[in-house]
Amino acid sequence: MNQHDLKGIYEEIWESLHEAIVDRHSGFHTFSLATICDSSPENRTVVLRGCDKEKMIISFHTNNYSEKIHHISKNNDVSALFYDKDKKNQIRISGIANINNLNSYCMKKWNDMSQQSRKCYHQNIKPGEVIDSPDKVKNQNNDQMSSSFSIIDIKIVNIDWLYLSASGHTRARFTKENNYSGEWIAP
Repeated sequence: MNQHDLKGIYEEIWESLHEAIVDRHSGFHTFSLATICDSSPENRTVVLRGCDKEKMIISFHTNNYSEKIHHISKNNDVSALFYDKDKKNQIRISGIANINNLNSYCMKKWNDMSQQSRKCYHQNIKPGEVIDSPDKVKNQNNDQMSSSFSIIDIKIVNIDWLYLSASGHTRARFTKENNYSGEWIAP
């Protein structure tokens, strides 16, 4: 890829995100999600499960009883950080998170999920609860969609792209304000 072609970089970002959904070895398969809890940032790793260039959305699945749901309910401004060490690319996405739970969108995704993935959402203890032992947590096989299963869609407001190179870093930003056409910024 030409590191000095804004349109090419933008296309590469979306190609990399699409690839990361199906390739668990991709550097972008997981990303760090930052939310705000009161006035303090909270960060965790989640798995990229969807992206839509036309709608400017990235998605991940989560347990509806997790702390991140509580944070997003209070403040839906979020930030996603992707890094692929092989490509030497960092992508920072900021956006507005939307919680989907017990709707037709969730049902469609649920029906496409593996039995193993579904099992995670039929857990007997809510995430973050104090337990005596890890053995107390049990997952059940159940085909019925769990009320724990949620999909978070992040409507992208800003994409900040950084290419790391010994000969000099390159950085660009794609914002909703400029219709994602891109602009160069100092690394």
